[in-house]
Amino acid sequence: MTLTDQAVDPNDENSNYQGFPYHMRIDLACKTQGLSMEAVRGAFFSGLKVIITVVYKGAVISTRQKTERLQISMTGAVILTDDECSSEICAIAWVTPLPIINGTVVYEAFVLDNGVGPQIAEKRFPLNVHGFMRVNEETQVLESSIGDKIKDFNPLLLMNSPSRPLWFTHDVSPVLILGGVTDLKVILISATEFDKISAIEVSIDSCWIGSLWCPQKAFSATIIDAISTQSVLFIRQNQLVYYFTGNFTLLPLTAKPSKLWTRGLVSLCVEKLVPVPYPSSGEENLFVFGTGAHKGVIFLGRVRDGEVEFTEIRDSNLKRPCVYLKSTCIVHWATYSKSDVVHLLVEAPEASGDFTLISYSFKAKSFRYVYDFPDFLPKDKNKGYVMLLGTEEYTTTPFRPKGLAYNPISQLLFVWGNGLFMSFDAGHTFLYIPAPKDISIKYFAQSFRGEFIFVTDSEEVWYSSEGSSLLQCLRPSKAWNVFLNLQKLKKDKNYADKEALVTIFFDNKQVLQELVYIQHPGTTGILLKRKFPLAEILAYLKFSDTPYERKSMTDPTYIKFTQFCPFVKYWLMELPLPQTYSRIQHYDADHPEIVENTMFHRSVSLIAYQGLVYQLLWLHAGYNRPYGDPVHDPTWRWWKNKATYADYYFYVASNRHSSRGIFIEMHRNKKIYNLQPGGTLVDKIYMDKHTSYDFSIYLSISDSTETVERSLERSLDAVWLTTSISDADYVSVKLIRHELISRGVVYYEAKIQDRGHYGTQSLSGEDLKVISILLKVVNAETSCSQLTDEGLRIQGSHMLPVYVGCPPGKRLAFDITYTLKYTTDENKRHFDCIVPDPEMPCFYYEDIFHPFFLIQDLVSGESGPFLGAYTFKVIGGGPYSLANIRYFSGKEITIYNTDNSTKPSSRIWMVSDRLGKPKVTKKGFTIFQGTSNNIMWICDTNSPCADILAVGVQAPDYYFVIEVSNRGVDDSTYCDYALKFVIHVHGLPLSPWRAFLYASVTFSVLWAILLFYIFFRCTGRWMHSKMKLVISKFKPASYDSESVYTGSEGSISQERLQMVRGQKLGIKDDSSTQLPQSSYPASN
Repeated sequence: MTLTDQAVDPNDENSNYQGFPYHMRIDLACKTQGLSMEAVRGAFFSGLKVIITVVYKGAVISTRQKTERLQISMTGAVILTDDECSSEICAIAWVTPLPIINGTVVYEAFVLDNGVGPQIAEKRFPLNVHGFMRVNEETQVLESSIGDKIKDFNPLLLMNSPSRPLWFTHDVSPVLILGGVTDLKVILISATEFDKISAIEVSIDSCWIGSLWCPQKAFSATIIDAISTQSVLFIRQNQLVYYFTGNFTLLPLTAKPSKLWTRGLVSLCVEKLVPVPYPSSGEENLFVFGTGAHKGVIFLGRVRDGEVEFTEIRDSNLKRPCVYLKSTCIVHWATYSKSDVVHLLVEAPEASGDFTLISYSFKAKSFRYVYDFPDFLPKDKNKGYVMLLGTEEYTTTPFRPKGLAYNPISQLLFVWGNGLFMSFDAGHTFLYIPAPKDISIKYFAQSFRGEFIFVTDSEEVWYSSEGSSLLQCLRPSKAWNVFLNLQKLKKDKNYADKEALVTIFFDNKQVLQELVYIQHPGTTGILLKRKFPLAEILAYLKFSDTPYERKSMTDPTYIKFTQFCPFVKYWLMELPLPQTYSRIQHYDADHPEIVENTMFHRSVSLIAYQGLVYQLLWLHAGYNRPYGDPVHDPTWRWWKNKATYADYYFYVASNRHSSRGIFIEMHRNKKIYNLQPGGTLVDKIYMDKHTSYDFSIYLSISDSTETVERSLERSLDAVWLTTSISDADYVSVKLIRHELISRGVVYYEAKIQDRGHYGTQSLSGEDLKVISILLKVVNAETSCSQLTDEGLRIQGSHMLPVYVGCPPGKRLAFDITYTLKYTTDENKRHFDCIVPDPEMPCFYYEDIFHPFFLIQDLVSGESGPFLGAYTFKVIGGGPYSLANIRYFSGKEITIYNTDNSTKPSSRIWMVSDRLGKPKVTKKGFTIFQGTSNNIMWICDTNSPCADILAVGVQAPDYYFVIEVSNRGVDDSTYCDYALKFVIHVHGLPLSPWRAFLYASVTFSVLWAILLFYIFFRCTGRWMHSKMKLVISKFKPASYDSESVYTGSEGSISQERLQMVRGQKLGIKDDSSTQLPQSSYPASN
């Protein structure tokens, strides 16, 4: 494509205008297609613009892809959906590119409007990469790579089939799978969180036969357990476990994609698989439990880079858990924490108690006893939690735990079975959460944001939240029956009298979803996903138990209900800009403007739109230069040479003379640094050392729509905000209460601050300490809700995950601009190379080198001088060109940069005397502080830059590879800033020996020339005469026959002259006369 009068040049070698393979199309869905078309046209002509924001989820392995949170917003381009439409009113839609990037396969798209025209509710679409598909080589049709797809799978499902848990790695699994289809080796699979569902008959063998060492009650083809990770699927059928690696080219996988299912742990009699629902240390995990002859055997499965490895859990003496307990035992469940500690729920009747909690440390390779559970359930005294101290009363109901659940953010450990226990300290102390009736939990699911649900053996769905002792049954319940009847009145086809729960789970937005199999009268059953009406059910449960009285205030009569929610309105103020704390990098991209009369986009403009988005993300991915740009922005280099001509481009476009009928505005494709908070808290808070997050929470007890009597029912004294922290050693929360009595408002100034106790320096976004902070209004749980466009929303509590450490998106850069300016000012000169390179300016060897560095925040756009402590090392180098660079070994780095070496005269550089004696590390490396950095190049005799030969008449050049790091020397930040860059130094001097050699040769040549000159001046006349005499002897005689040579002593006759002529002309003379020899007379 040629764009001669646009701000972009497709032929620019520094640009990368390519495209993505897909577009996203947005329509408005109404009851009929005709109504949808009318709605789209009406929205378009009223000025509505559709904005699509694509959010990229992070990958498991961040060491190969920089840790970042990224999103891009794109404005929808309006197109005609029917190219052959000849009418003035045609069907239209909005489209944008679907940008995909390396390193992640989990995406989300949020669709919202620009606030003009009809209001559109925000819609979320999961957009994940399906790596378990392939193209058939013969038919060129896309098909499943894990088995055969079943076209109509609804008849295969049974209404009375029990529900089963959905197991996947939270936030990183692009594909979800679910087993449990009775007597069929079929799994349900989806890459859209079950918005679209497929059924696959997996291509595995079903030939397991029970044996004495691995007994089974009955054979079944059912896929019992199914777990999905980022790149690998795991399933269990009978006592066999299989796994399959997907084809994800966007991920840095070392494992090749599978062609067939691989059977793992061939010699193990497998009882069950247990997931670990969160990644840890760049890998994903799961547990495999043995049965039969392998009862008590447990393996940890590790998935890293697509490679699957199973490791049996044994201590350093190769003891298994049962051997450690000295008892026959059954391991029921296991959890894995980020500190490489595994908690095991063990049933060991011969030990101190029937059920025991033990832990295993991978670092120490040892087991440790943690807790013995009571034999019976504690008595509920209607006082909330029951703390297990040994003094509480117990019922006669035996406690039978089945599993464990761990939240790595809040660090809560749950033990579930026919009762629910919770621990705040990794199992050393437990609280019993009483249930209003007998329960037997079948599986447990968490949102990892403070909420959890569980399903019982009788398919009851229960709900609670962390920090609450209240368990509530959501279904079946009176509230559910009322809600179901209301949906029937609205004729909602997603609800029916006859339905069965398949699974229930929290999606990536922590919204409770359920997969149900419903059947309307006279139809076959269908499988669908729907949002679970959690807020509505909780609100009605509270409402149905609320006491009321009938009152008459003159007229009319009304019913007065007791107000349990302590406040009417809840809002946030004084919120800081969110990007500084959420660490989300945001880009805006806009489609080219159409300058033709049609106003609709065609293939040319859509291709240009693809190129703009690709270039924008390409600049983002490549913004890692060690040299800091004068303007801290990835798009600066894109537009810096075109900004001058912006008015010209606009003038051409406004006169409709732009090439291809489009106009590209530069300022609409950019990076955004000042997103507004929008009245909500960030989803995650990242904190560096001693940073704080400040905001205010307002709670009002009155509303303008309420009567005075109803507003008087509440009191400011009943409104209190509390907080709890999962680990108060690292983060503090300060709440200051203020009362505005005249306005009926209580507001709290909240301050979340890092204590500075996290003693680890790490790379940006790595090794973060996760802490949860729960802000909750007293007596507001399940009592307060707010009506929004999307329905009711629970309010009154908020859980904030706080990540302490080096936040993502911060880096150290070499400030080449200020370094050049300061070095020139200090040295009163600047000698650049003969052939200047603007990307890598030269520094003169004889000048003092003053390096300066920047701390650049890629999220907020801030860029300022680095004032902390750091070490400066030369870790490599080479003469003449970059191709000759050689990196030094660790020993060489110490020799060339410190005085702590056995090899003298090896320093490459030293500190100028202006700084005095600097501080050094234990290894002898110099510690610089802030801007105190005077470096002299010395290139000692034994250094690699000591004896560099000059090429031609130019002084030799040398390229130094510099490493600057603050690790272990800077206590002002948690960030481990490690910067490597190359500087070009020219004008290196010769070594002393070579300089002496060159000087000796030079002086020798000069002395030889001088002596020769003196000798020539003294003997010149004599030498001149002698040389004339010698030359004259060989001078040929004249050929003129008339001339006669005479001298003072004799003459030459004419006859002799003729004889000489005859010889020269080749005339043969037969005479025997010989020419007599004559001698020239000596000069007087």
